[in-house]
Amino acid sequence: MKAINIKWDTEGDRDVFDTLPQEVTLPKQFSKENYLDENGKYGEAEMDARSEDISDWLSNEYGFCHSGFTLTEEEEV
Repeated sequence: MKAINIKWDTEGDRDVFDTLPQEVTLPKQFSKENYLDENGKYGEAEMDARSEDISDWLSNEYGFCHSGFTLTEEEEV
């Protein structure tokens, strides 16, 4: 699974922006299976919690906030 099209907030600093990844392979801790509710469902609340966790992780990992990203569910080979 990857976060792609990450919109990093570098306050217009293009040099810094160019050093940040535009796509990141995410750790397995963010797989859907880890966000199922008590009934084994993956709904809007679970999706929101997962996105928030990924958002926090990206900012902590790379040291910059962002204004969004897209998730892909592709499995790594």
